[in-house]
Amino acid sequence: MDAVTVRTDDVDRARAEVGRVFCPHRLTPEAGVRNVHLRMAARRAGAVGIIDLDYGQAVRIQPPALETFYLVQIPAAGSTLVRHAGQTVTSTPDVASVLSPYDSSDMRWSEGSPHRIFYADRRAVDRELARLLGRPVDEPIRLDAGMVMTTPTAQAWARGVTFLADELSRPADASLFDNPQVADRFAEGLIGKLLLAHRHSHSDLLTEPAHHPNPGRLVRRACALIADHHSEALTVGDIAEALRVSVRSLQDCFRRELRTTPTAYLRACRLDAAHRTLRSAAPGTSVTTVALQHGFLHLGRFATEYRSRFGEPPSATLRR
Repeated sequence: MDAVTVRTDDVDRARAEVGRVFCPHRLTPEAGVRNVHLRMAARRAGAVGIIDLDYGQAVRIQPPALETFYLVQIPAAGSTLVRHAGQTVTSTPDVASVLSPYDSSDMRWSEGSPHRIFYADRRAVDRELARLLGRPVDEPIRLDAGMVMTTPTAQAWARGVTFLADELSRPADASLFDNPQVADRFAEGLIGKLLLAHRHSHSDLLTEPAHHPNPGRLVRRACALIADHHSEALTVGDIAEALRVSVRSLQDCFRRELRTTPTAYLRACRLDAAHRTLRSAAPGTSVTTVALQHGFLHLGRFATEYRSRFGEPPSATLRR
């Protein structure tokens, strides 16, 4: 994981340090402001990253087109006026601002407006949309400049961002994302959830009805793949890609044939496998080891889902 931590009150240094993390840009204190109180912690794992950024004072920021990455900027307090791609957004804790790689921006951050910023590599976003659709798209993906954070789908995505930030802030060798494969799979899921939660130039394609000529056969092939690979860092996007269908087609067929979703089916397979492992575990085995072995990254969620399925916590199964 890459990590950068900066504290400075000097405007020129603030401009340079933030520019190294993002890109060269103009940084101008607003009228009556002489210095800034920059506090920045930037952490990255593969195609995604978290930047906690606070200028402390009212500033104007004018970056050119980002070119290679997307940003979702969520204020913890205060407000930001953002002009981007012909749109104007007043960003608050309930409304994030979203910058796509293809246009310059003009932003005015208020005093006392710390932001948590989600970074996503443009190529990773392109790949994830192609997986969701089952085919690549030729046109640039432009996300709407304002993202309402109070909807259930946006809140679910934000919980993923918080989890990412927590793991990236852990010391070396203490994070789940020290394993690049695990980090990559989590990044794919987080980017995919963003594309489903927030409006963009290809959203209509994601809502088109999904049809498959032989849903029963597709579901049987998917279930066999899950049975063989559920202990790996497998995602629904991986399954759809392996079967050469869109994620929407796979989801539609699971609903029609099994009255569930691929995600729920995969989770159930992993829980059942974890249950079998815990029942036959050797002395000294930990619940954490078993959870990670079967693809569960969030240990608290694993314990909750395990109890719901088996009527007891995983530690009780392990003790028997």
